Amino acid sequence: MDLDAAVRPADVIAAAGAWLGAELAPSGFVWVPRSKRLQRQVGTLVHQVHVQAYRGNRAGQAIRIGTMLNVREVALRSWREANLGRVMEPVDDFVCGHLLGYASGRSNGYVYGDAKDGDVDLTDPAQREMRLRAFATMFHEAVLPWFDEASDPERIVGSRAGDYTNNPSALVEWLASRDRPDLVGDYADRYLARTPGAQASFERGTARAEAGVPHKGDIAEGLGWSVARLC
Repeated sequence: MDLDAAVRPADVIAAAGAWLGAELAPSGFVWVPRSKRLQRQVGTLVHQVHVQAYRGNRAGQAIRIGTMLNVREVALRSWREANLGRVMEPVDDFVCGHLLGYASGRSNGYVYGDAKDGDVDLTDPAQREMRLRAFATMFHEAVLPWFDEASDPERIVGSRAGDYTNNPSALVEWLASRDRPDLVGDYADRYLARTPGAQASFERGTARAEAGVPHKGDIAEGLGWSVARLC
């Protein structure tokens, strides 16, 4: 369906995804309609951009999308399955991820992006292509470098992906799977330095790991548990 002719929110989003897939094809991305995501393979890693419809979408009233970034690796799932006593649940292939807007800053002339910078308003048919083209420009300028950093063990530790990932424990498991326990410690130090008040939770997680007790607390406690188990 043509981008400017679509009316139902689902059709608009499908047309927008297909448009972005064609626009980003030179960078290796394809649109996966069933799961509503853009995806490419880079070595052993999978780079994903998930497209999410807003709950309040209504034809002729409001049609908006949000976007989420993921890096995944099938080999990481296998490594986790072989190291069940050292990793968090669930056992999957997730490396890191967060809202795309947080990665958008380079395109706007500053380092940090806002969550809403990853949203696109597709309500007005006359403005859809213009807004998607602006999104694609931002993607090339800011999101592609984000994927580069998030795919490199040396760089991810000090990256936007590392700072904003929604699962720091998954990230340190990936570093351990790459035989980089030194970077696990570096990442934990950075996390604690930029997260005031996390030290006590982190230490509780370390104590639980040393006692052989599963982690059941917050993100900082989980990171402490993971670092103790992995190093």
